[in-house]
Amino acid sequence: MSIFARIFKIGQAATNKVVDKLEKPELMLEQAIRDKDKQIQEARKAVQSCIATERATKAMLEKEKAEKFTWEQKAEMALKAGKEELAVRALQRATEHEQKMTTLDTQWQTQRASVDELKKEILKMGDELSEFKRNKDFIIAQSKAAQVKKDIYEAKARISGNNRADDLMARMKAKAERQSYEADAAKELAEVSTGDALEKEFANMGGSAASVEVNDKLAALKARLGNA
Repeated sequence: MSIFARIFKIGQAATNKVVDKLEKPELMLEQAIRDKDKQIQEARKAVQSCIATERATKAMLEKEKAEKFTWEQKAEMALKAGKEELAVRALQRATEHEQKMTTLDTQWQTQRASVDELKKEILKMGDELSEFKRNKDFIIAQSKAAQVKKDIYEAKARISGNNRADDLMARMKAKAERQSYEADAAKELAEVSTGDALEKEFANMGGSAASVEVNDKLAALKARLGNA
């Protein structure tokens, strides 16, 4: 995995960790997308620099090839002119360029392979970011649903774990019933006299004396019974 892919994966993990703690996940996801866009742009700049280096190496390689060919042509010309020593010197120069060409060719092949790999990584990062953008709304919905679920369970826990209000209502109801019973008892006791029972009995006797008419009827009844 290239350095760019690792950076992108680290960014993903950090984003996922942050999203879990968000109150407004949509805002943070937008920021995460911007951060990833920036990462990709920085990666593209780095790859661009690598491509420039590869192109420069390729140009140097082509130049050395041309120089080698030129000195080989000069050696051939020298031989045709009967100047063997000059031809040898020309071939030596051609050999120098050939050696440089071999070194540069190895470097260029390595750089070319690296550039191709980096290009693939850039494309992959872009695809992953595009997928992330497409799934942004879904991720936000999932995050909000999880938060709502959490809020519901926390509310249930508070309701089931906090019975102080119910206990207070029960105590107030019991107190009101007790006060009602005590009021009835007070009323009942108020109807019961706490004075001298004997005095009360005679007082009642006096209070309940028969009227004159009743007394006359009683006397007449007694006289009739006595005569009989």
